[in-house]
Amino acid sequence: MHELLAPLYYAVHFDAVEDGEIADGPYANLRELCSVHYVAGDAWALFRFIMNGVSKWYEWRPPLEEASSPFPNHTIIPEGQNGIQPYIAPIVQACNHIQSNLLRNCDPTLFRHLQKAGIEPQIYGM
Repeated sequence: MHELLAPLYYAVHFDAVEDGEIADGPYANLRELCSVHYVAGDAWALFRFIMNGVSKWYEWRPPLEEASSPFPNHTIIPEGQNGIQPYIAPIVQACNHIQSNLLRNCDPTLFRHLQKAGIEPQIYGM
């Protein structure tokens, strides 16, 4: 998840102000709002807000209600040992769909090249 947090941290730090950088006046309230002392906390708050919308793409195991079932209905790979299908993260499913369906139809040459090179869709899809 560092690919989301790092740019947030950089942006918040870039806009932060040092003590005494802003004099009293119409912008005096920015001293505390954009203080360099709160960069980590501000970046974390933004990160948590963003993760509320994108966390499903970073899950690596099924949600609790699906974890008890050995047969999740959203997997797309063949059955494994004893008919149990392993969990596939939503981001991996989306990347597989993009490469196997969309890219194959849109640019078959690139699709064949990626397949021949063994490049997994998650490598460039995330």
